[in-house]
Amino acid sequence: MINTNTLSVQEKQALNRLQDPSTGKVLELLQRELDGAKQKLVYASDTGIIHRLQGRAEAFEDLLTVVKESQKAG
Repeated sequence: MINTNTLSVQEKQALNRLQDPSTGKVLELLQRELDGAKQKLVYASDTGIIHRLQGRAEAFEDLLTVVKESQKAG
């Protein structure tokens, strides 16, 4: 998980800009990728693939979370 307390002001501002409607497509893309990874996890049977998909889902989830938290962190 990315700790927003360790981010610089510029990094927080960059994350906040991702929430702007003109760049909102980035968040939609991240959400679609997260949903896709979760869907693939449902049907995965190979341990290696499951671990890879879990890492992928966690990374997208962390990115979405830090964008939301960056707004609160200011």
